[in-house]
Amino acid sequence: MRAANRRTCVVPLIETAEGVANVDAIAAVKGVDMLWIGHFDLSASLGIPGQFDHPDFKAAVRRVLRASAKHDLSLGMIAGSAEHGLALIKSGFNFICYSGDVWLLRDSLRAGIEGMRAGVAWRRKTGTKRKRKT
Repeated sequence: MRAANRRTCVVPLIETAEGVANVDAIAAVKGVDMLWIGHFDLSASLGIPGQFDHPDFKAAVRRVLRASAKHDLSLGMIAGSAEHGLALIKSGFNFICYSGDVWLLRDSLRAGIEGMRAGVAWRRKTGTKRKRKT
């Protein structure tokens, strides 16, 4: 049990306006290892769903950044792209989760379908039809 306890991380999710308002107290709890911003839920809680460039969302993120720095905690969030991940790292995040299973599947499926469409585009341009075996 001691070994398991040493390997266990406590990661409060900051996903609401109330969580942001109380982030310093949350970060001060003994045993907390990291803060995690649930950005979709947080933006919805702030009344600006999906508006990650909105000043209120940016202010909330800055408040969580300050609390993590003050209490020497790691800070994490999902990055939707490599560029976004690098921007998070530059701003002070040190735990980045790249994308998610549904988004990765969507992107892979899109790339495959687009590749096949591009591969048969010449048929549409030339009017060539598939020959059927009889």
